[in-house]
Amino acid sequence: MLSFVLHFAILENSGPGDAQMSSLFQANLRGTEVGKDSPLEIAYGSRATIKNMGYGGGLLHSHVQTYPEGSTQQQITCYHHKDANNEWWFYPNRAQPDYDGEAPPKFVADGDVLRLIHSQTGRNLHSHEVAAPVTKADREVSCYGNTTVGDEKDHWTMEVVRDVGSGDKTKIRTLTTAFRLKHTVLGCYLRAGNVNLPQWGFKQIEVTCDKTNNPKDVYTHWNVEAHWNDKRK
Repeated sequence: MLSFVLHFAILENSGPGDAQMSSLFQANLRGTEVGKDSPLEIAYGSRATIKNMGYGGGLLHSHVQTYPEGSTQQQITCYHHKDANNEWWFYPNRAQPDYDGEAPPKFVADGDVLRLIHSQTGRNLHSHEVAAPVTKADREVSCYGNTTVGDEKDHWTMEVVRDVGSGDKTKIRTLTTAFRLKHTVLGCYLRAGNVNLPQWGFKQIEVTCDKTNNPKDVYTHWNVEAHWNDKRK
């Protein structure tokens, strides 16, 4: 333990291996961009990167490539390299009025049912009764439809686990709020363990919807790492 204390005390600068570490750890490194100038509270219409809090966790990611089997819809993975394919919009669910960019900010809260829309492709984070590609006991997570085309299987319920910066669990805050995303229809939880996809998935980390409700499973815990919102500068 002493060697680790010394190691982290000496290595205080940001570097290429940062993404393997937690968001809060990265935010305290000298020269980092993590958390820099990010608004604190997440609102509908916010664009963000979402970090898995398990050991070596990556950023929730999608790209135009599709699953070669199963649903054949757009792939969802976790990825350590920071790029625009890690960015997601927080959007209202389909039963609510469409997002209005001119309205006052409405903050995302514990218990909200929402959509996450992939910034680069415009598709919704989605799950369904299809087996995950590697972890067959779990359900596949994909990207599907767009802002107007889709169904209730694009809906996720926000469940706050804790907030290390505040006792208030009613809002979602950049870096400090740990949360889980429960699929509103299927009841499973968004999870990214240390299982790698085959070459067709670029060896990136498999993301699944886990039927096991284990609140202590850190691979089902997520936090917002970077956050952009024109109304919350």
